[in-house]
Amino acid sequence: MSDPDKIGLDYLLVADGAQVVGGKLYLLGGGWDRLTVPELPGHPATPFSVAVGVNVPWNLTNRKMSFSIDVYDADGGHVGQLVGGEFEVGRPTGLRSGTPQRFQLAGPASPEMPAAGRYVIQCAIDGEVIGHTGIEVMAARPAASA
Repeated sequence: MSDPDKIGLDYLLVADGAQVVGGKLYLLGGGWDRLTVPELPGHPATPFSVAVGVNVPWNLTNRKMSFSIDVYDADGGHVGQLVGGEFEVGRPTGLRSGTPQRFQLAGPASPEMPAAGRYVIQCAIDGEVIGHTGIEVMAARPAASA
């Protein structure tokens, strides 16, 4: 069981499309773990989406925090940042004391993938990694031999 006084990752998904509207996650073709790109190195033919849900405990609401969603290769090399910024989760009027809040984020991603192989999409809050998901990247066309 997770620590109720610590930020925790509720979900981190890759999908064909995703958006957060009115506190709800709308997901199309989500939860996959294999990405085919036209050629490597290269970008996906169409952007995919990343959806993140973070549980913010009561004691950490009403303060700014930084976040980043990054891609790493199997050796831990940084491939690129998909999104980053700051957020602040407030306490709505009438909320029962101690109730955690959820921060949600969803949006398109089109990183340049350097080679076929395993990659990790990682979520960090205030520089601390809180979770990740893995994807396998392959080329639609094999590389031409020299």
